[in-house]
Amino acid sequence: MTDNPIPELASHASASTADIVTLLTTTFEKLSGDESYREGMHRAVPGARAVYGVRVPQLRAIARQVNKAFGKQVEAIAEGCWKIGSREHCVLAILMLAGLKTLTPTQRWRLGTGYLPEVGDWETCDQLCMGLLGQALVEDPVYMQDLEDWGDDPNVWVRRAALASTVVLRRSKLAPEIRNSLDKRTLGICLHLLDDEEHYVRKAVDWAVREVIRRDYALGKAWLMERSQTSLSLVARSTLKKAAKKLTPRNQEQFLHNLS
Repeated sequence: MTDNPIPELASHASASTADIVTLLTTTFEKLSGDESYREGMHRAVPGARAVYGVRVPQLRAIARQVNKAFGKQVEAIAEGCWKIGSREHCVLAILMLAGLKTLTPTQRWRLGTGYLPEVGDWETCDQLCMGLLGQALVEDPVYMQDLEDWGDDPNVWVRRAALASTVVLRRSKLAPEIRNSLDKRTLGICLHLLDDEEHYVRKAVDWAVREVIRRDYALGKAWLMERSQTSLSLVARSTLKKAAKKLTPRNQEQFLHNLS
């Protein structure tokens, strides 16, 4: 896939937002020839309203091309794509917005939280967290308070976003004491959601704990060891066993011994 996936885009410099969205839809239709991939994505992303079967690298290339050609219209184009609601339209909308380097953290957060209540699957949720919500957090830690508040939200994807957004902290260039505070607060959200009934939220707990271990091994290990010496539900034990696979073999053995 080249960085010019839509050669005819250059001739649409003065096109309306609606016409650009139509062109993008036509492009998805042209790229939807791999039936096995499309069916695989249907199975992998339950909840997606419609799937063309366009791969994410292709969507990234399209997003770069649209941003370059229509920078000032990107928010409107993204809104038009989002309203259509297919997997490809929604992911492309997020990728286009994430590619706008001029956005402030406040703008990223506004856009991300505006779309979040309408998310219906894990892929769109995670793209939103990586591209908008998490990036806003990396640039301004004040948003951690919102993520902590989302732990009690009735929407499963909002609860997942509370942790998936923290994954982007790996990009952070914040001061060590701020990073440490954010990691501790991330583990606090993990603890709050450890027994969540939703599979995709528990998967986010596993993911977030693993990422803390990657960023601060001592902190992640200490937290897991502390949990292993408390009374845990079967669900919590299963989730933490998966996260503990990021520990060294010796530490993992100790963790499992504590659980037994």
